[in-house]
Amino acid sequence: MNVITCSQNVNGKKVEIKCVIPLSLVDRKINIKANFQLNDFKRSKYGEFCLNTFLNRYLAGNRSLKESRSLSRKRLALVTSHIGYLDPEAVDLVAQMNNYENAKKIFSSTSTISIETLLDANKLVASENIKSGSIREMQNWIGGDTPNKALHVPPPPEYLDELINDWLAFVNCSSLAEEVIAIIGHNQLLSIHPFTDGNGRVARLFLHVLLEKKYGDIIHPILYRIHEEYGEYINAINSTLEEEGLSNNLHDFWNKSLLWGNNLMKKLHEILEVGQSEIFRIISLRPISKDAQILIGHLWSQPIVCELGLFKHFGWNFYTSQSAIKELINANLLFPRKLRQPENAIIYDCPLIFDVWKELDNLIFSYKE
Repeated sequence: MNVITCSQNVNGKKVEIKCVIPLSLVDRKINIKANFQLNDFKRSKYGEFCLNTFLNRYLAGNRSLKESRSLSRKRLALVTSHIGYLDPEAVDLVAQMNNYENAKKIFSSTSTISIETLLDANKLVASENIKSGSIREMQNWIGGDTPNKALHVPPPPEYLDELINDWLAFVNCSSLAEEVIAIIGHNQLLSIHPFTDGNGRVARLFLHVLLEKKYGDIIHPILYRIHEEYGEYINAINSTLEEEGLSNNLHDFWNKSLLWGNNLMKKLHEILEVGQSEIFRIISLRPISKDAQILIGHLWSQPIVCELGLFKHFGWNFYTSQSAIKELINANLLFPRKLRQPENAIIYDCPLIFDVWKELDNLIFSYKE
């Protein structure tokens, strides 16, 4: 990477700052090889539950891993139950998670990444910023109150078109292995920092989708940062931004983080398997209708339900919903609860699945190899 000194308008003043200009990737000789041993275990299906969707709250950016980290899963489930529960903080986090999931679909639905792909994804994940969905026109920086105190100062706006076109040509035309393209592309996009906000989220999505195209479901390697020094992650990013980094082995962070995620996923599936076995034990004691079985599958992703929510999800009428709910109440899988708001509203929750969810969350933040 090159460092240049330029005059930029920062907070209404002209200042001299040092900016980092990443190396062009197109036509460079890259000798990095990588192959990770992932998804080496069998897994079952747990109704509508998706582990990646479950983990989105820790990847969706903005306030999701900071102010909103203390939000309980029950508060989120109340908001998504369609009972009309008013909880602005939970509504905000659910919207972030949904935007992140939809932006991931934008990446995964295309075989060729375009500038429109990047802009559409950024518009979703940084929807709180009025300039989302466009390339920045101002200088930005990472960390510190001013560029001269920052951890990283990306290229000036006038360099962005060339750098983004170079990035697109690399990720779409390179003959390198998918994981090499994913990691180098992730690092390069972070260094370019082409958006006013949401750069980390877009780079995470790109990395996740490319790795999953080869390996199937994985736990995002960025979650490994929870247990490691932040500096190791920064070193892993910077490692491919230098000339010599394009001919050496990938930084050890990537192998350690992906293997950590793979082993963590095994443990998470063991917890899910125990929960599913307990549900099977409970329902084996009595005959269960097809609708009640379908509802159990839904509870894995939505452990709080109401009749309106089931109508929106399945198209069930009130009678069908009530019949399935009563079956699971009688089986001691669902329990009715009266809410303070909306006043006298009744929801039905599944403590068993919430207990499973709690074990999953606890393990994510405590698992170390």
